[in-house]
Amino acid sequence: MNRETWLLWLLADSQLPTGGFVASAGLEAAMQAGLVHENALDTDRDSFVEFIRRSTQNQVRFALPFCSQAYEQISEQTILHRFSAVDDHHHAMVSSNSVAMRASVAQGGGLLSLFNRGYAQATFMADSRGQLCVAVAKRLQRLSRLGKIHAHWPTVFGFVCVALGIGLEHAQQLYMFQFVRQIFSAAIRLNLVGPLRAQALECDMQQLVDTLLARYAHLRVAFETMDDMLGESAVYTEPILELFQGMHDRLYSRIFNS
Repeated sequence: MNRETWLLWLLADSQLPTGGFVASAGLEAAMQAGLVHENALDTDRDSFVEFIRRSTQNQVRFALPFCSQAYEQISEQTILHRFSAVDDHHHAMVSSNSVAMRASVAQGGGLLSLFNRGYAQATFMADSRGQLCVAVAKRLQRLSRLGKIHAHWPTVFGFVCVALGIGLEHAQQLYMFQFVRQIFSAAIRLNLVGPLRAQALECDMQQLVDTLLARYAHLRVAFETMDDMLGESAVYTEPILELFQGMHDRLYSRIFNS
């Protein structure tokens, strides 16, 4: 087994201590608002399946370009400045949804801490490239604690993957896998689907994710000029879902933080 495969399995662990287990990606609010039907029969999962499909496409079109852009900054001499620019742009685009913004910052900060306190101590990080990445990660965490950067989940995820030597294609696949799994995990805890049914539905999601990646994995965040900023490098495709997610803090009772 090569190192990249081993690291992919580590990062795919559902127990990864980054706070993802407290996020429902808007599913809990969508259920209480009636967009997703609660306690539907196994033969009537259309609203839940549609929610997942639309959420996944929205994630590919909005968040993945930030992840891919942050991944490619490691080759830049001005990596800290470039990372901060990508991270700030993501913050500006997600700031209208305080719930999503809070979850993204919490998970990004958790992953950055995991890298600095865990992966940075691995022996294979002792070479010159690894030490550069470790130094950058420590600096990013200091800047985050000082409030000078936000350290959002997509940008930190991209940085961590390239720092660990994971290929871009695998990093993109892993990013989308974790997002889809997060929704299914939330659905199980919300008693929307059982764990066995969730496994079957999650298997069926592979084709959709592959199709979306084949179509959109090349996208990067563009914000150098006004024309770039008005382009379609990173866009919300499902504003209704974003509105439902933003309602989370208004729920009378809830089991997730976001």
